[in-house]
Parts: sequence; C-alpha cells; structure tokens
Amino acid sequence: MKKVLLFFIILYSFLYTQNLTEASLPLQAKNFINLNLEGDSVDTVSLYQNGGGYEVNTKLGFNIIFYQSGLWKSIKIDNLENNPNGIPRSCIHRSMVKVIDNEYPFSKITSITREDKFFTIVLNDNVELEITGYGIIVSKKNLEEQ
Repeated sequence: MKKVLLFFIILYSFLYTQNLTEASLPLQAKNFINLNLEGDSVDTVSLYQNGGGYEVNTKLGFNIIFYQSGLWKSIKIDNLENNPNGIPRSCIHRSMVKVIDNEYPFSKITSITREDKFFTIVLNDNVELEITGYGIIVSKKNLEEQ
C-alpha cells in the first residue's frame, strides 16, 4: 500500500513540475505578448492556482497572469528601470488610455488587474484607479495616504 501511495505522489509531482514554455500558452496569450510587449520575450511560464491559468514572467520584468482561455487577468512590472515607460498603454482600451492621459499625463502604469466590472490600475505616482472599460473612473485612491 505504501509503495502504491508513493508511486502516485511521485507521479502527481512529476505532472506538476513539467516544464511549460511559451508554446504551452493559449494562442490569445501568445498574441497578446507579441503585440503588446514588442522586443520582449518569455522567460518563464508556470501554472497559476493549480491550473486555473498561466503565470508568465518576461525577460524585461513583466509579470502577466492569464486565464486558461488566454485572456489576461493581471499585468505587473517589477521595476521601471528596465521599462521606463511602464506597462504599454496598448494593453488597455483606448477610452481608458484617454482618461489616464488627460488626468495623469506623465504617469506610467505599473499594475493592471481585471476585475468583474472594472479594471484596477496603479500608476507610478502611487495613484490607484478603478476604471471601467468605457473610461469612467469609479474611484481614485492615493496609496501614500494609506
């Protein structure tokens, strides 16, 4: 019995330690990376939340979590030294870009998270916005005050 149990434990760990590559990603995720992160390449790919999606780290320091379908869930940048422009604005809807450019013209996007009804966007000047896909700001927070 112990040998059978040990066999299944080893088999289970082998299945979850298999190397994932960019080729393992859904087409939508690969296209997103190629279109929005030109000049960057995938460094590591791993399963996210026990197969609930994929976590991708790029050579230039982006961390992207994709759903299983390939739609991105969140995008973060480790530091602005490698990417002084922050997360490319092409990653979000034009209506959202317009609002951010009008209200915070010199800000860089450091984090984007897709929520149920809005997006949470963090800017490099410690402002967190909750904004709809139509560009309507739902809330603003100054992260330095918290």
